[in-house]
Amino acid sequence: MRVIREEQNGYTLQAGLPALRERVAQDYRHLNLSPDQVIITAGSQEAMYLALMTLVEAGDEVLIPNPGFVAYPTITCMAGGRPTFYQLPASRDFSFDLHDFKLQISSKTKVVVCTSPSNPTGRTLTSEELRSMAHAVGERSDAFIISDEIYRELYYTGERPCSISEFYPRTVLISGLSKSMSMTGWRLGWILGDEAVIRAAHLLHGYVTTCASTISQKAALAAWSNEATEARRETRDIFRRRRDHLLALIRGKCGLRCVTPDGAFYTMVDVSDYGSSVEVAEAMLDAGVVTVPGSAFGSESEGFLRVSFCADLPVLAEGVKRMDSALKARKK
Repeated sequence: MRVIREEQNGYTLQAGLPALRERVAQDYRHLNLSPDQVIITAGSQEAMYLALMTLVEAGDEVLIPNPGFVAYPTITCMAGGRPTFYQLPASRDFSFDLHDFKLQISSKTKVVVCTSPSNPTGRTLTSEELRSMAHAVGERSDAFIISDEIYRELYYTGERPCSISEFYPRTVLISGLSKSMSMTGWRLGWILGDEAVIRAAHLLHGYVTTCASTISQKAALAAWSNEATEARRETRDIFRRRRDHLLALIRGKCGLRCVTPDGAFYTMVDVSDYGSSVEVAEAMLDAGVVTVPGSAFGSESEGFLRVSFCADLPVLAEGVKRMDSALKARKK
């Protein structure tokens, strides 16, 4: 509020406030990046758009997780590329399948997308899995890896998840503060990595956005304060309690299989006995519960619903109660 009232808030440099880019670069000390290798974007969605539009040319293949975030294949097609997919098998609670991953890499693979923790599954890749993924890419191609790390601060595994950039130098990193600092509407993200890639992305960013919101950038500086560090810890504790509460209710009251997420704030719930994921999601909507059909994220998650635990415990309990009623009505 002080910034709004007292400061001049015209455009920043197109790449963003130097002080903010410095803080972002310091989060990845192992890469030895300069602030010039960081662009502050209008959320991580713009960062992903810049990365794919910069790296992908007509006919290039982009290897995407299945299930994965809905924007990846769409932006790939916008860039003239062809989406291909590596499976995160539902039968194994959407864990990484190295054998299938290796089979999907080809000479046309230009980009591999890695998301950990995952949207929609909440699963996190271990350091061993990230290392094996990096080794497989390096063995079979010179592709770039785009690492979407927007949920990296929301984890329940005891330690902050590793970044694949620790094992693979040709990594372009995407992240932001939308999730970790509850700043979704502030539209504050970033892209960083290889100097030539960031230089090209900077040119595109200038024409797409000019610069990220000046007020959002100044507010974002607080995310590196001691208070923000403590707030993130408290947030993880809150979400862990919500996760455990929701899973216990779904398994106990509804008798459904659901995946225990390592991060993010979603669980995947198996509703395949009750119809297609779209049909069940529509039945849930009629009962007053918003879920997302698994088919939106890829063929591997058909038969599942993505259920969020971004709500207080009483709201989650009421939501599961309505879900149970909807399922019983479908069974009849």
